[in-house]
Amino acid sequence: MFDYLKGSAKIHRSEYTFWRFKHFHIYQVMLPYSGFVLSVIPIYLLFGYFDYQHLQEDAWLATMTRLFFSFLCVALLLLLKRYSPKHLDLAELTLVLCVYWSLTYIGQMAMHGGDFNYQSGGILVMAYVGALSRLPFKASFIALTFMAICYVWMISPLRLEHDFAEEIDRLSIMSAIYIMCLIACLRRESETHTSFEQYSQIRSQQLKLKASQRKLSLQAVTDPLTELKNRLYLTQNAALFVQNAKQSKQGMSLLMIDIDNFKSINDVYGHQVGDNVIYGVAQIIRQHCGRYTGMNIRYGGEEFLSVFHCFSESELQQIAESILTDVAKLYWPDKNLRVTVSIGLATNKNQSLNMHELINQGDKALYLAKQKGKNRIEIYSDKP
Repeated sequence: MFDYLKGSAKIHRSEYTFWRFKHFHIYQVMLPYSGFVLSVIPIYLLFGYFDYQHLQEDAWLATMTRLFFSFLCVALLLLLKRYSPKHLDLAELTLVLCVYWSLTYIGQMAMHGGDFNYQSGGILVMAYVGALSRLPFKASFIALTFMAICYVWMISPLRLEHDFAEEIDRLSIMSAIYIMCLIACLRRESETHTSFEQYSQIRSQQLKLKASQRKLSLQAVTDPLTELKNRLYLTQNAALFVQNAKQSKQGMSLLMIDIDNFKSINDVYGHQVGDNVIYGVAQIIRQHCGRYTGMNIRYGGEEFLSVFHCFSESELQQIAESILTDVAKLYWPDKNLRVTVSIGLATNKNQSLNMHELINQGDKALYLAKQKGKNRIEIYSDKP
C-alpha cells in the first residue's frame, strides 16, 4: 500500500507525468490484456443453462439479458480496441457494472419465484475484477463497492427474511471477498506503478542513447574547427546528391575555395592565428552558401568546397564575388593581418559528370586562379 501511495504521489507530481502514466496504462496494460474481458463472456453465457433450471418460465428473459450484454461487450471492446483505446478502462468498468446488475436482476427474478439459491453469480464478477481485470485501482474500487451495495440493497433484504443465519454467513464471505479483491487490485496498481517507473527509466536511457548516437554521428561528419561538414560527409552523401540532381533534372555546380598564402600565415603568426583565419573564412562561406546548400565542406587544411543544385555560372559567380569581397574585409589588427582567397568555379550543365569529375574541374579552375595571381575567381573551361 505504501508503495502504491508513493508511486501515486510521484505520478501526480506533474501533469506531464500523469498523462504519460495514463498513456502507459492504456497501451501497455489495458490494451494487451483486453482479451481477458472477452474470455469471460462464454462463462457468462454458459450460466444461461442454469437459468432454465431456476427460472423456468422467466428463463427466456434472463437469456435475452445475457445475450444483449454479451453482444454489447464484444462489440464495444472490439470497436474501442481498434479505434479508441483510451476509453477501454471506462468501457470495461461500464460493462462490469452492467453484467453485475444483470446477475442481480436474474437473482431477484429467482427469489420472486421462490428460489433463494441462485444469487451467488456476482461473486464471480468480483473475482474477475480482483484477478483478471486490469482496471485502475479507483475504477476497481468503484466497481467492487457498487457490487457490494447492489447486493446489500437488492438481494440481501429478501434473503435475510428467508434465512437470516445463512445470509449473515453469506454476507461475511462476501465482505471477505470484497476486501481480498480490493487488496489484489491495490497490489496490481502498485505493480503497474513499478512497471511504469522501470519503463520510464528504460525509455529515458533509450532517448539519451539515441541523442548520443545522433550527436556522435553529427560529430563524425562535422569539422570541429569550422563546424562545416568534412570529407567523410562528402563521401557518404556525394552519390545521393548526384542522384537527386538527376531525378530533379537539375545541374550541379561547385565552388572550390582556397586561402591564399596560408602556409606563410601559419609560419609567421602561428597555428592559433591560422585557425582563426580558417574559422573566419568558413563563417563567410556559411553565410553566403549555407542558405542554398548543406554541402559546405572543409575539403582540406585551408581548402573549402560548396556544391549546389541548379545554379548557372553567372549566379554562382555572384556568390563567389560576395565571398571574395567579404574575405578581403577580414582583419586582425593586433597582427596587422589581412587575407584573401582564390576560387575555382565549375558547373555540370549536361548532368554527365559525377561528383569526383566535377571536383576535379573545380580544382583545375582553382589552380588557374592561383597561377593568375590569386585573390580571384576562375571558371573551368575544357577549351585550351
